[in-house]
Amino acid sequence: MVSIVLAGVGGQGVITVANLIGRAAVIDGKNVLMTELHGMAQRGGRILVELRIGNYKSPIIPDGRADVLLGFEELEAARNIHKLSENGILLVNRRRIHPVPRIVKVMEYPEEPLVQLERRGAVFIEADSIALQLGNKKVVNTIMAGSLFSTGMLPLSEDSLKDAIREVFAKYSDINMRAFEEGRRTLPALQQRPV
Repeated sequence: MVSIVLAGVGGQGVITVANLIGRAAVIDGKNVLMTELHGMAQRGGRILVELRIGNYKSPIIPDGRADVLLGFEELEAARNIHKLSENGILLVNRRRIHPVPRIVKVMEYPEEPLVQLERRGAVFIEADSIALQLGNKKVVNTIMAGSLFSTGMLPLSEDSLKDAIREVFAKYSDINMRAFEEGRRTLPALQQRPV
């Protein structure tokens, strides 16, 4: 059983990765529950997905009970850190997407919430840089999925995840398969963590 919070902004593929993990769980014959929260704007608005694999009764993850927080954007990860359990894993894409008030110069990008990420032992992933090296900035989400898989926290087989990548991404499965493999290489120190 595992509870995962995925947090980012619209356009980052947060929901796509949640669907990918959910599809892999179904392929593996596991029970999966998911809920989504969208911000006001489809692209650029806040996105929060709570995903649970196992014999859970509700998709809602109580505060302090998430096993993993997968942050696609730094501030959104910090905003949802209250969901993470004391011993949970915090994976954060090293990316800042400036909110509208920052863009129109009403506010600065807040630094204090980001300090919380470091205090909680966040593992920062350079997913945007890796995606650019692969030649496609849209595969950041699949890189993050590979990083998540490398923690050993997903009770899913590698084959089911790869089958799900082929299904979810169809004609773009080759680049997404490469992105998944690159993501897996980002966290060698966490690969031995028990499920």
